[in-house]
Amino acid sequence: RQTDKKIRELGIDAAVAEPCFPIRVAHGHVAELIEEGADHIFLPNFLNEETDDPGIESHACPWGQTLPHVIRFAPRFEHYADRFIYPTMHFRRGPDFVRDTLRDAVKPLGVPSRVVDQALKEAYDAQTEFRSRLVLAGVDALSEIEEHDELGIVLVGRPYNIYDSGVNMDIPAKLRRYYGVNLIPLDLLPLWGRETRDITENMYWSYGRKILQAAKVVAEHPNLHIIYMTNFKCGPDSYIKHYVNVASPDPFLVLQFDEHTNDAGAMTRCEAYLDSKGFLRWWVREQRAEQAVRERQ
Repeated sequence: RQTDKKIRELGIDAAVAEPCFPIRVAHGHVAELIEEGADHIFLPNFLNEETDDPGIESHACPWGQTLPHVIRFAPRFEHYADRFIYPTMHFRRGPDFVRDTLRDAVKPLGVPSRVVDQALKEAYDAQTEFRSRLVLAGVDALSEIEEHDELGIVLVGRPYNIYDSGVNMDIPAKLRRYYGVNLIPLDLLPLWGRETRDITENMYWSYGRKILQAAKVVAEHPNLHIIYMTNFKCGPDSYIKHYVNVASPDPFLVLQFDEHTNDAGAMTRCEAYLDSKGFLRWWVREQRAEQAVRERQ
């Protein structure tokens, strides 16, 4: 579920070793599950993701790769270690490897292999359909923006920063609600197969590659601009941001979140950025509307 104040506070209290904000939030979600009496918590050791280029790695970030081990040995959770199911997931090795890994993970619970196999097949099918629907929606959105000569913002970043309103202070929804901004998250863009080796030979972070692919899409559409949503202490993003500048040379806005960020400061930065790109200028909007009318005549 969406992160809220309680989950944030639980996570800040439970986390050790000063991790980034999203990892603290993950601690909070686990703490809430334990409070609610969950018998088992499925917390996979997520190492990598499928990629459209077998010659390029696709790693998760170091904190994401080690999350189940960090959480299990946090003092708050050490008495609940037997509740965790934490298979090591190499999605890059394909469905057969994932199937065997999950079979082994739930075998102690008495789950038959056929149940795992069927669940995995349904999961892959659902994910494929969902991704297709996202991209179709994104292509439609791009067409609408171009047809009406409107401006749009592409949100790039990791899913927990883009989609969790408890992490990003609901900034995307506020941009839409207050300013009517056309927002397209990077997962809605047609990224599959888009080359990034011309930017860097081996972008080995999974979401780093997607972010660069999204930046290249933005570079091809003059009406699109980037807001990069990240968090403080994100090592991979500090490395990736440089290459976003290479992929899409226009200046873009970076928003960094942690438990101390307030929405007033973030919205002030967004307003300045939107104004610099022409989103908030009424005369620009009127000129675009008049031009659109003339083109239809």
